[in-house]
Amino acid sequence: MVRFVVMAAGQATRMGQDKLMLPWRRTTVLGSVLETVIEALGFQDESSTEIYVVARRPIQDFVSENIISKFKNNGGVWSQVSNPQPLADTIRLSLQDLKGSTRAIGFLPGDQVGVTAQGLAGCLWQVQQTLSDFLVPMAGDQPGSPVFFHRKYVPELLALQGEQGGKEVLNRYPERWKKYTVEASLFQDVDTPEEYQALLETREGT
Repeated sequence: MVRFVVMAAGQATRMGQDKLMLPWRRTTVLGSVLETVIEALGFQDESSTEIYVVARRPIQDFVSENIISKFKNNGGVWSQVSNPQPLADTIRLSLQDLKGSTRAIGFLPGDQVGVTAQGLAGCLWQVQQTLSDFLVPMAGDQPGSPVFFHRKYVPELLALQGEQGGKEVLNRYPERWKKYTVEASLFQDVDTPEEYQALLETREGT
């Protein structure tokens, strides 16, 4: 099994507001990412994947009742925290209650609006076929998210501190990466008001 983690408990200091609540497509930034993840998991055997979200607000603040129902039907877990969490603490929360059958964990930022169901499904298929130490999406020579970690790296992930993220572990073992080619647009995210506005203008122009 693969646990697919959506990380939505950060401090978003560069945005100046809760960027995950901003409108995107028919929903919110986080709602769009979550819908995409649910769609991607629809291409998989239901027993082979699970969704785990760590967020600062309840699920109903981001998505419709229809998506909430689909999330629950996929066995989704929504772990809500009261305050913004450092990256390492979000990772620790996302690794709670791992099932014995969980062999890999993938991490996706909750603001990565460029992600597609096809791109995610391709990553998941690669992970399930190879069960490599790390599955790293690559656009040219640029790595991005979601990165998948074999379960044996959980102790190192749990040892992270403060704003250290999975890259801290990933970069210790570059020779163990399995690289998977994706389009650069998959990595688009929302970090600043200017980036958000530019993405909106790009969407309106297409």
